[in-house]
Order: sequence, then C-alpha cells, then structure tokens
Amino acid sequence: MSEIKRAVVSSTARDLPEHRKQVMDACLRQSYQPKMMEHLPANSDDAIAASMKLVDEADIYIGVFALRYGYVPAGHDISITEMEYNRAVERGIPRLIFIAGEDHPFTAKQMEPEPENIPKLRAFKERVGKELVVNFFNSHEELRTLAVHSLSQLPKDPNAAFQYHIISSIPDLSKPYIAHPYVLSEAKGLIGRNFELNLLTYWITGKTVSFSDGYRRNLAPVRIFNIVAIGGMGKSALTWEWFNKIAPQEWPQVQGRVWWSFYESDARFENFVLRTLAYLGKMPIAEAQKYDVNQREDLLLQLLNEQPHLLVLDGFERELVAYTRLDANRLADDEYETATANYVANAIGLPESAAQSFTGQHRLRHTADRRTGQFLKRLARVEKSRILITTRLYPFELQMRNGNPMPGCDASFLYGLNDDDALHLWREFGATGPRERLLPLFRRFGSHPLLLQALAGEIARFRPAPGDFERWQEANPDFNPFSLPLVQAKTHVMQYALQGLDAAERQVLRTIAAFRMPCSYDTLLGICTGEGKPCADSTALDRILTELEDRGLVGWDKQHNRYDLHPVVRGVVWTGTNADEQRGVYEVMHTHFSAAPMVEDYLEVNSLEDLTPAIELYYALVGLGRYDEAFEVFKDKLEAATLWRLGVGRQRVELLEKLFP
Repeated sequence: MSEIKRAVVSSTARDLPEHRKQVMDACLRQSYQPKMMEHLPANSDDAIAASMKLVDEADIYIGVFALRYGYVPAGHDISITEMEYNRAVERGIPRLIFIAGEDHPFTAKQMEPEPENIPKLRAFKERVGKELVVNFFNSHEELRTLAVHSLSQLPKDPNAAFQYHIISSIPDLSKPYIAHPYVLSEAKGLIGRNFELNLLTYWITGKTVSFSDGYRRNLAPVRIFNIVAIGGMGKSALTWEWFNKIAPQEWPQVQGRVWWSFYESDARFENFVLRTLAYLGKMPIAEAQKYDVNQREDLLLQLLNEQPHLLVLDGFERELVAYTRLDANRLADDEYETATANYVANAIGLPESAAQSFTGQHRLRHTADRRTGQFLKRLARVEKSRILITTRLYPFELQMRNGNPMPGCDASFLYGLNDDDALHLWREFGATGPRERLLPLFRRFGSHPLLLQALAGEIARFRPAPGDFERWQEANPDFNPFSLPLVQAKTHVMQYALQGLDAAERQVLRTIAAFRMPCSYDTLLGICTGEGKPCADSTALDRILTELEDRGLVGWDKQHNRYDLHPVVRGVVWTGTNADEQRGVYEVMHTHFSAAPMVEDYLEVNSLEDLTPAIELYYALVGLGRYDEAFEVFKDKLEAATLWRLGVGRQRVELLEKLFP
C-alpha cells in the first residue's frame, strides 16, 4: 500500500469556507490527505506554532488567496497565511497557488477589514505571482476544477491503480475501530427511521419497548440483535447512524466499539476475529497471530465477557451459503424470502402471516463455514458485550427448529419508509409533487429508500422543470410501475432513475458496476480517462463522479478514495447493459488487469485477496468469450494457490463453472 501524501490548505478561513471545502474535496479526489487549520487557538504563539506544524507535516502546499490578508499576530509584521507560504518555500515542497479573479463576486464581509493590510495583501500576491505560475478562479466550482487538474499533474505512484484492498489501522480503545467505513449513505444523513433508532437504544440500555398496539417487550436479555432487510432498505445506514451518534451517548460505559463490514474484500470471518482480538486485547496484529484459531476465538470471547463492548457485523449475509459467491454484489434478493424461509417467529416487524415451513428451506441461511456458525452461537452467550448484525437473511445458526430465535438472540425486520419519511427523503433530493399523487407511487415499490432517492435525483435534474414530478411524468408517459409486479416495478423505477445520465456518465457507472469490489480513484483514472474513453482528463472524471454521488448512485469512501455501488444499483446497471457495452467494459478491464503485478509463486499467496488481479483478469476473459485464454490464466495463476495453498473449494468450483456457459 502506497503512503498517502498530505496537502496543507492555506488561506484565510472566515471569508472562504465553501472554497476551502471544494479544495478539501479536490485533495481527497486526488488521494491527498488535506491538512487544514479551521479554528486557530486563542493564543497567537500557539496559532503560529500550529500553522507551522501543518506545513512541516505536508508534502505539498496549496494556497488560496482572495481579498483578505489574514490575521497578523501581535509583534509580527506579516499574517499567518504569509508565514505558512514562507515555511513552504523554506522546505522546498511543491506549491500550488490559486487567486480569486477580478470577476469573482464577493460580499462586503469577504473584504479586508483592516486598511493597513491591503498593501500587504497586494504585495504578497505580486510576490507569489512572480515566483510561481498562478491559477485564477471566479467561483468556488472553478476553484475545485483547477485544484483537481493541478493535483493530477503531480507525480503519482505507478502502482496506485493496482491497489484494491484497504486495511484500516487499529486504534486504541479510546477510539472506535471502524475497519470498513460505510459510504453508501442514503441521503444527506439518515432520513427517518426514528422507531428503529429508538429500538436499538432500548436494546442497548435494557429498557422496555412499547409498541403502538400496547404490546411491550424487554430486550435486555438479547446479546445478538439482528436487523434483517432486503438490499436498499437502509439497514447499514440506520446502523451506521446509531453506532456513531447515539450508542456512545446512550451507553457511556462501553469500552470498545467495532464496525466490521463483510461487504469488503478482506472481511472474512477469520480476519474479523483476528483484528477484533488485537483491538480489544490491546495487542499488535503480530502478537494476535501467534495464537491458533481456537485460542483466538476463546480469548476474544473472554474479552467480550469481561468488559462491555459493542460489535457491529454489517452485511453478515456474505457469510451465509446464499451469498458466498464471487458475484454476490450483483445478486437480487427479493426472491430469497421464500427460497430461504427467511422467517423468525415473533420477530419485530414480521407479521404472523409471514410464517413458512422450515423443512428443507433454510439451507441457504446456514453459514458457509461451519466454524463461523459455531462461533455465532457462542457469541449469543456473552454476558457484558452486545453484538448487532445487519443482514439480508437471518442466520439459521441463531434460530431454533421451531422458528424462534435462540436464547440471547432477537431480530427486527426492516421494510420501506413511512409516508412522512418517504416524502422527506424525496424533497431532500430536490423533487416536488403533491402528497396525494406521490404516496401511491411510493407504496407501489414499497417506499424503498434507495429507489426513492435515485428517482428523486433524476427528477431534480429534469431540465424543462427541475424537480417537478408532474411535469416529468408528463414527459415520460411510459413510466407506470402500477402495472407491474413488485420486483419488476422496482427495476422499472431504477431504470427511469438512470435515464437522465449522459453517455459518459453511463460508461463510468458501468465500469464501477463491473468490479466485484470498491474501485479506487487511480484505477478509474487509468480506465476511464484518455483518448477514446468517457473522460478526457481528471477534471471530467471529477465532474462525473460528483454528479453520480449527488444522485445517490455512487458511494465515495473519502478516507481511502474508493467508489462503490449499492448492490441494487449495480445489478440494475449491469443487467441493463447490452452485450456490446459489456464487451467494451471487459476489453478495458482486460487491458488494465493484464498490466497488473501478480503473485508468481503460489507459496507466497496468503489469502484470496492476493489473487485479485488474476481473478479479475480471468473474469474479463470469460466476459469476452475467450475461454481458452481464461483457462490458461486459471492454470498458471490460480490453480495451485486455490487448491494447495488456500483450499477454497467453493470458489474454485465457481471459477471453473464460468468456462462452461
């Protein structure tokens, strides 16, 4: 993993908050960590020291100058902003300079308030202009474009485009261990779900839940609580909001908090045990690795029994038979409700009419690894800690034969938003329309949050009448989910939500959908920019990614600069891609992964993730119908490692099946 470079952003702060935000996002887009002093200490000496420290820790300097000179500390002749520039000059680090142009609109509050500083500001700008090539901007949007372009011209790590897996560092217990941050946020924060948020709080505090029908329920004995829902219902967003903002306040005695997402490529269950043990046990990974797998599990359970800890296992269905597949991120799960008897007697939110026979129907809900299932059962008996699971399917190992949850376990089934929350989400994304017309539409596709935000994002960008649902519907007379069964209605809505994308935006979206894992910016930059590609340069790619993010279609992990699609979006995008378009994507991926460095000696392979470039190249060749070449890749790069080194029989079968369409 290449080291993340740091960029110090130097400017006056009070007059340029939006400009600084745009520069910060430009840094993150180009894989630089922004270092910013938003609130200087009260003591001037401390302010100078803190500012100089930021510059000393940076790899590049970014200066943004407008109509204010900045704070001049007592006893000094120049502002802290100019001091920061001088320190960057002393260190000899690259300097990128952006100055507001003459046509940039400013308010009186953004002008220099001290008359004696105006000549100093003019002299500073003149000096900088003589020393460096300066970029001029007339809006914060133009500043972002210029910053993205300038940062893209700096030297890059040539291997950055071939780094696929992120392993987060493990903090001490004073901070939560977020192994895989959640980035597929539903909107500008969580919309609604107050009942579910309160339900989780009642569970963690041992309070009795009161339902609208007068029924009361005490969740204090529950050690493992499951949030169960099909994809796109917002179970991860709900849990992420509660984990970060509510749980620490409502359960102050909690010692350690872990967020682990099984949607990530490195998130196998054995890694969860290893890394959680290192975190809760306050030990380096190397020390935790000295224990065998049995000892690790025993030690972790011991820690969970001794102190109150909170574990969130997000996307646990990836550990179940139904989803233990290399293409799990594209699976539609509506029909699994019946195929798996996804029913838990007396579960919250699940009506009695949903009961099904368990004979032979629960096998897809078993953990794919028997050891994982056994450990789950042991987790249900811990005393002081609590485990929250989000999953599309309720794990069978946590259920008794009569359909009831095992002692120490419970579940809540999550469905669409209520009417008020659905309307709130709709309007947050800039769409309008009368309540009496909107609510029947929302109910037709189950008030599915992801579909709501995607469709609202499309209508908000309807050029003849932005945000006007009625005008949009008049222009799209074929939009009629009322005539379709529920599953087809959802696909129908998502297809219309995507129709406003231009050709380049669609191609970038298809490219991200083709990956089986989050895609790094550097990978997208290599695949999507250049002659004959959807984006001419990095600024064009930035514009497209911003548009897709604003529509709620793409999630951006700013910390690691990676991009991902919700499985619902990924499935619709890919199935809606015709054969020629898919072939074009596979051609590009074949070129990319053919150039990727691969592990040559199978004895050096330690995990399936080490084989990622070879597996992706294999899939690209299969997608192109070049089966003989795909088999050669399997034989040369995958055969020995998967058989003798890793023993991943299920994945071997899945790979080989692709050779026989």
